[in-house]
Amino acid sequence: MVTDGTHRVTGELTPDATGTYEDAGEFNGKHYYNRNSDWYIWWDEDAGNWYISTTPGTPGEGYWTRNDPNIEGIYTPTLPVTGEATVTEI
Repeated sequence: MVTDGTHRVTGELTPDATGTYEDAGEFNGKHYYNRNSDWYIWWDEDAGNWYISTTPGTPGEGYWTRNDPNIEGIYTPTLPVTGEATVTEI
């Protein structure tokens, strides 16, 4: 379930995208989340994916992705990032 709460990203990630992500508003019809204006969790409606990337709306090079409408769970790395990211609501 997607909420407008706070989320935590954990894992052995390179680069380090772990930490607390705060609600930053809406993007593509769902809330998106921001960690210190350097990493974002956001929804891509067309692809049906959640992303952790440095820019909302653009996965760019190196990001984590989850093909599921639920924000919580395991995100798969796309090189050059490494490590499985886990997103949980807090």
